[in-house]
Amino acid sequence: MTKKILLPLVFLFAAALARLWLAPRLELLPANYASEVHLTEENQFRDSPAAQWQASTLNVRRVDQTITTTGGTSLINGALHVYYASGEINFETTGIYGVDRRTRQNLPGFGDVDRSGQYLFPPHVRRIGYSIWDPMFSALRQATFERLDQIDGLNVYVFSFGASGMDESVGYSYLPDVPERYLAHTDGQGTLWVEPLSGVVVDYEDSGVSYFVNTSTEARLADFNRWDERYTSETHIAQLKLARTARARILALEYWLPGGLALAALLWMAIGMRSRFRKPKGGGLA
Repeated sequence: MTKKILLPLVFLFAAALARLWLAPRLELLPANYASEVHLTEENQFRDSPAAQWQASTLNVRRVDQTITTTGGTSLINGALHVYYASGEINFETTGIYGVDRRTRQNLPGFGDVDRSGQYLFPPHVRRIGYSIWDPMFSALRQATFERLDQIDGLNVYVFSFGASGMDESVGYSYLPDVPERYLAHTDGQGTLWVEPLSGVVVDYEDSGVSYFVNTSTEARLADFNRWDERYTSETHIAQLKLARTARARILALEYWLPGGLALAALLWMAIGMRSRFRKPKGGGLA
């Protein structure tokens, strides 16, 4: 009798342990998190207010690499490189981000700049607005939930975002007179397609314009960079695969494993009750 009661309790305890302790631990951002995504960009550019516009197709590479992890916090080097086929740089920036491994939020007081908002989307994305600060732009921007969509049979949440007046002078510091005479500000907007259970961005696009600002009067002078970019097909396919893998792992940790253990407990108890109340065969009077 003790065994019949004890074993289901062990199964139920294991189910609770898997759901409440194991799953949250295994869903933390990996201590060695690293990512690289590529985009292609249609671009118009000039290096001074009076120069002629030049149209080009550029390559864009975002690279995330964990430097160190302590407990629930990771320091991540996040970089964005925008460059021509020749390798010449159009825009480049890098920063150190302090990221909460559970929520994927930027932590104030960590990193090279005091940032807020999400560095990455968290698991279990909600249909709400998210503030984002990552290497794609040099300032905080607001993402708004727009709709539910489907890509290759995978349900995704679609978010739009926008921001204006972002100071990106550091990324354009190779230009003449930046930042001594001009600052470089940016207005941008875009769309993110996010697998909601894993938080993986499976597709991304943005567009924007950068313009010179007078350092003394802060007056907008002239546009110098206009672009429209999106994930390459290779990155899009890789991100879909990553999302499906992460989604399956979360489902296994949060539902399949605890549910299987709970079901085993119920079956064991049902078998025990059936054997207890089963009538004995034979045993009539001689």
